[in-house]
Amino acid sequence: MQLTEHDLRPWSQITVRFFTSRDWEPGFFEPLVIKYAGTYRWGSEGWPDATYMQAMAKAGMTALNACCVIYDASELSYRWGNNINQAFPNVDIEPPPVPVAIVIGPGCEPGMPHLWSLLATNEYVDRGKAVYFRSLEIAWKFVEGRLAETDS
Repeated sequence: MQLTEHDLRPWSQITVRFFTSRDWEPGFFEPLVIKYAGTYRWGSEGWPDATYMQAMAKAGMTALNACCVIYDASELSYRWGNNINQAFPNVDIEPPPVPVAIVIGPGCEPGMPHLWSLLATNEYVDRGKAVYFRSLEIAWKFVEGRLAETDS
């Protein structure tokens, strides 16, 4: 049998970093912030970026035992590509205690103009399974509130 090794790192120039809060109350589950930075390639050329981002997100959620996720895409440049939504998976808890929270920044504005125009006047836009925010702080407060509701 001949095996071929696969290294996912060259698939994408997107960097993926994971953060938790030391201020969060002790417990088994902890919210996870996944920060994406870099340039998502145009259109279908972005498929490897989306696949890599999704794989890294799932690995981080598993390793860090996330109960919910905030995706910080404030340093991501995204213009267009149908696969971007797969880069924001939710936790494997059914039903998830919190919808996916996504922080977008100016680099995402060209790719998500309908959201950005709404965010220009609102702190967040709720799309049901995903909620989009202008800042990480507001997203964190939203997640805290939703988790407090599920504890009740």
